[in-house]
Amino acid sequence: MYTDFALGTGHRLRGVLELPLPRHLKAKLSRRVTDALPARLIRSGLGVTLPGFGPRTLRRPSERDVAESDGFYLQYYVGGADLRARAPRKPIISDVFIVPGAYRAIDREVADFPDWGESPTPPDLIARYDTHSRMMFEQSDLLFCPSQAVIDDVASYGAHFAEKCRLVPYGASLSSAGGTPEPGRVLFCGSLHLRKGVQYIRAAADMLRDSHPHIRFVFAGGASAIMRAKLAAPNIDVLGHLGKADLLREFARADLFLFPSLAEGAAGTVLEAMASGLPIVATREGGVDFTDGTSGIVLPPRDPEAIAAAVVRIVEDRDLRAALSAGATREAEIYSMAAWEARFIAAVSDVF
Repeated sequence: MYTDFALGTGHRLRGVLELPLPRHLKAKLSRRVTDALPARLIRSGLGVTLPGFGPRTLRRPSERDVAESDGFYLQYYVGGADLRARAPRKPIISDVFIVPGAYRAIDREVADFPDWGESPTPPDLIARYDTHSRMMFEQSDLLFCPSQAVIDDVASYGAHFAEKCRLVPYGASLSSAGGTPEPGRVLFCGSLHLRKGVQYIRAAADMLRDSHPHIRFVFAGGASAIMRAKLAAPNIDVLGHLGKADLLREFARADLFLFPSLAEGAAGTVLEAMASGLPIVATREGGVDFTDGTSGIVLPPRDPEAIAAAVVRIVEDRDLRAALSAGATREAEIYSMAAWEARFIAAVSDVF
C-alpha cells in the first residue's frame, strides 16, 4: 500500500502513541494506525519539498512493485498518469472521495458570504482540478464513488463517465454504545467551513433563539477565529477539535445530528452519528444516502428555514425522535466496516 503516512503492525514509531502528546496530535496519529497490514507492506511517505517550491507528491512506486502488481487502486488518481504510462495494460481503480466540482460550491458560498474569512478558488487551481479530474475519468478503468452525489457530479463532466462509476459507500469505524440524549442538543461535527453549510445553521439558530430557547446548536470541529466570531450566539457552542473519547461523549449527549453540507464525498461523521443512534438531519450533498423519514430528515441545500423546521419537529416529537433513532441504528449496519469490505471486494472483482 502506497500512502502518505500509516503505521502498520511492527512499525517502530507506534510506540510514539504512548507518549504524552497533545490531544489533537494523538487523535490524528491514532487514525493512521492499522493492524490489517504489516509495516513491511506499506510504502509510506511524502516527497520532500519546501513551501512554495512545488506540490507534495506521494513516494513513487518502485519498478518491482509496479511489475508485481495486478492493478492499482488510487485515491483520486494520485500518481495515476505515471502508473498508466509505466503499466498501460494494468487496470486502475480511482476512489473519487469527493464531488469533483466541490470548488463550485465553495466559490458560490464565498461570494454570498464574503466577510466569513474564506477566499475563492484561484482560476489556475480550478484549471488544474478539472484537468486532473478529466484525466482520472478518461484513464481509470473504474471509478469508485461513495455516494450518489459523487456519481451525479462525475456525470456532469460527461454522461459516458457514469458508466465507469460503481457506488461503493464507505463504512464507519467509530460507534457509540449510546447514551442519554439531552433534548434540544443539536450536534454538528466536522471542520467549520462554508462548504459544510455552517452559515445556514447560524441562520437557523437565529430563527429559533427566542421561540425555542431550549434548543442549543453545538459545533465540534476546528474553526478559524473569524468563523468562531461569526458563529458566536447565545444558543451556539463552538467546542473546537475533539479527540475520539470526547467526540463519543458528544454523540451520547446529542439529541440529533445536523449536517447541511454542500459538497462531500461521504461524510464519515454522518455515518458515525447513525451508528450512535442519532437521528440525521442532512443534505444529500452530505454524501450519505440515508432513508428520509426512517433514519432522519433530508434537507434541501442552503435552506435555514428547512433546518429550523426539521430540528423543531424532531426535538418536540419524542416519539418521532425515538423512531428515527432506531431507524438510524438499523440503517447504520449498511455502513459498517464489514459491509464496506464486502462491497469493496465485490466491486473490485469487476476488474480483477
